[in-house]
Order: sequence, then structure tokens, then C-alpha cells
Amino acid sequence: MINARTARMLADYKRWADQRLFDSLASLPPGEVNKDRVSVFKNMIGTLNHIYVVDCIWQAHLEGRGHGFKTSHDLLHPDLAELRVAQKDIDHWYCDWSERQTDESLDQPVEFSFVSGESGTMSAGAMLLHVVNHASYHRGWVVQMYFEIPAMPPVTDMPVYLREYEPVPLRSFTAPAMARPCAVQFSSATSVLPDRYR
Repeated sequence: MINARTARMLADYKRWADQRLFDSLASLPPGEVNKDRVSVFKNMIGTLNHIYVVDCIWQAHLEGRGHGFKTSHDLLHPDLAELRVAQKDIDHWYCDWSERQTDESLDQPVEFSFVSGESGTMSAGAMLLHVVNHASYHRGWVVQMYFEIPAMPPVTDMPVYLREYEPVPLRSFTAPAMARPCAVQFSSATSVLPDRYR
């Protein structure tokens, strides 16, 4: 499904995006992260805990052990600083795990049980893809909540990560080398938002 190089890039992208979001959340006005909002998980910290719990569940699947969760809605870390440390640790686990994988190991089927108790089988690579995609999806929920504050959310798009960590693949081989024209735009992202969010 995916090769080892892609797995390493995806795991590192998730680590980078998660920490960039936590950097931004730490600078919000007091109380915003815990403020009730219209959301399945009630607020930003609840949504972030959901991401973390799901990361823990799939880590257990990849390690071939039980996880003990009956729901993915547990509020394990109600404190932002505490959750940030826990998320950083599990993101590093996924990076280390990805570093140990080969193209062949990523294609190996892994049997597991969903939180519901149903059984499933996925390749290890598909599991990693799910973890990365799931986190991206729910980071988007948190970003949407920024606009209720209102505050500028961080930019965590894959091209920004690649520009910072793997600049060569983004350059055209025929175009002359130039200064990074998107740096200012991506650092603030205010040019693409309505005036009330600037």
C-alpha cells in the first residue's frame, strides 16, 4: 500500500502538524481550549484527547496487544500542557515505529479488535495511513473552532511541512532557484481570510 519512505514522511508530518497546533493553542487566551463549543467532543481539549486516544488504540494494534479502551471519547488529559507531552511522546513512537518498517512489513496484515469489539484486519501501512488521516481530519475541527474566538489558526498543510523539511521535491527541475515566495503568506495566512479574521 505504502512504502517505507512514505511511512516515515507521514509519521513525521503528523508529529510536525500536531506540535505546530499545540504551539498555537498555548498562545490562545486563557479558557479558550476548554470553552464549550458545538462539537461532538464539546471543546478543543476534548477533540485533541480524541486524537490522542485513537493514536493509543492503533499503537496497541500495531504492537499486537489489547488497548483497554471502551470508547474513543475518553478525556485522559484535561490539561493542555499535559496532553501536549503525551501527544509528543506517541507521535515520536509512530516516527520510531515507521523508521523500523520495510516495504514488506508495511504490507503485512494485522488482526485487531475495534473498540466496539468487532474484529478487523488491515495492513500495517493502512493502519498508519488511518492514524495520520484521522489526526488531520480532527485537527481541522480544532482549527474551525479558532474562528469562534476569533483567532488565526496555524497552517499545518502538507506542502508547508514539505517545504520546511523536504524542499527539493517541491522545486521544479527546470525553474531557476528563487527565494521562497510563499513564506510570508503561509506564516500568517491572513491574506486569504475575511477582514474580521485579520
